[in-house]
Amino acid sequence: MHNNPIKITALTSFCVDFFPEIGTTYVGGNSLNFATQCRILGQPNISVIGAIGKDTFGDLIQQHLHSYTINTSRVYASGEPTASNKIFIDKNGDRFFKEDSWNGGAFDTFRLSENDWDSVRNSQIIAMPAGDPNLIELLDRRHPDQLVVIDFLDYLGLDYIEKHIDNIDIVFLSGKENQLNDLFELSVKKQTLIVPTMGAKGSIAFFENKRYFQKAIEVDKIIDTTGCGDAFQAAFSIEWFYTKDIKKSLYAGAFAASKVLSFLGGVQKIIN
Repeated sequence: MHNNPIKITALTSFCVDFFPEIGTTYVGGNSLNFATQCRILGQPNISVIGAIGKDTFGDLIQQHLHSYTINTSRVYASGEPTASNKIFIDKNGDRFFKEDSWNGGAFDTFRLSENDWDSVRNSQIIAMPAGDPNLIELLDRRHPDQLVVIDFLDYLGLDYIEKHIDNIDIVFLSGKENQLNDLFELSVKKQTLIVPTMGAKGSIAFFENKRYFQKAIEVDKIIDTTGCGDAFQAAFSIEWFYTKDIKKSLYAGAFAASKVLSFLGGVQKIIN
């Protein structure tokens, strides 16, 4: 664990993940998963900002964040329902979605206030999914000394990444092999660190006109891949903040992701 703890803020994705095939619900969302992993990695100063519904699912999210002593002073109760996602698991443990899987609810309507933005100014790492409705304002308001990391997921194309890449320090995405050359060229063009994760095929980093590869860490049994990308991103970002070492950061990400494969959902419940 690194000395000198840093302030990290995750914006603004909280949801519940439904697993209809087994009738189970877990808390999740990019920001909740990212923040939780930062706490697991020993960082004590973690905050989240966003909205949840005034419903049982919102309560579950609050309880989870409190159990990990994550600062929820700017998590707001909305008149909209807590965002939700239906996740299906194939025989290999890979997740997939259907057309009606996502219900954005409170996430879709939430916008940071001026006070919220003020509270982010002293954050050293800020993480956000690219589908967040607050993305453009974050990129306009960010301070040059902050490390801004954005997850472009697996459904936002290269054109969308290039349109928004300015003022982003690390571009994360679930990559496909046929994208890699174009992503490398974009990294060279924009001089931006781009990190595609490719599941069992490992992860790659494009930086300063070079390519770096990290194989996936093998596990005995894959239960569910939900949350692996968020765990990878949290560990990579923290290691990169401290060391600026690509190889160490890739390994830290791969190791954190491997731990998430052994349980259902994006974060493991605390057992008291």
